[in-house]
Amino acid sequence: MKIKDIIKELKKEYPLSKKYKYRSGSDDGGKVIEIYNVPLKHARKVRKKIPGRYKGVRTIVFFQVEREKEEDEEK
Repeated sequence: MKIKDIIKELKKEYPLSKKYKYRSGSDDGGKVIEIYNVPLKHARKVRKKIPGRYKGVRTIVFFQVEREKEEDEEK
């Protein structure tokens, strides 16, 4: 099964926000599905929902630190 098909099935079985992005990759451990653009405050929940391995492919959740707007920028 192709990695693109596995990502599609993962999205259907474990629906998440449409703002999150998915990409495939590989490292020394083999094939990887990366889920990124996840806000820091949601990353833990996403990691609990998504299995560490899905159809033999490791899954990794990357969080994004939300920047606070500085008061100077608002003026």
